[in-house]
Amino acid sequence: MKVILVGEGGVGKTSITLRYTENRFDDNMRMTVGANFATKKVTIGNTPITLMLWDLGGQPRFHDVVQDYFRGAKFGIGVYDVNRVYTLERLEEWINRLKGVAPDCGLLIVGNKIDERSGDSGVPLAEGIAFASKFGADCIEVSAKTGQGVSEIFDAAGRMLVEKHLRKP
Repeated sequence: MKVILVGEGGVGKTSITLRYTENRFDDNMRMTVGANFATKKVTIGNTPITLMLWDLGGQPRFHDVVQDYFRGAKFGIGVYDVNRVYTLERLEEWINRLKGVAPDCGLLIVGNKIDERSGDSGVPLAEGIAFASKFGADCIEVSAKTGQGVSEIFDAAGRMLVEKHLRKP
């Protein structure tokens, strides 16, 4: 099952993927050039699936290149940084581009870097939830650095994928 992580550069897409697949965090993460690819075998209920995770570079210069990777996506994870409001605002364009190529893919919105949140600055969870509801999606907050909530992203994605693509009526 092809799962695409999209969002602006520096929101933590690679860190989320690394935390989930290798249970580690790298403080010196480098910018993703184009796309990174990882897989993880999981069992959802009694159904084994392989998640093929495509972590796409978020810098503007990669926009045209990464769009080719949207083809065949079954699920999209839109990532924003809870400390930078504009990363949520820019996520709408990413989602629209993804849905333009893969209109039937499921979607989950993820606010990352909650470990760096201070006070009332940044994006409140309620705002992330309201944003996600525009796309009929759920929103969760996580920290790739501490691992808090990361497995829940992919558990939710796996459940939605199994329900939509593998359950027999």
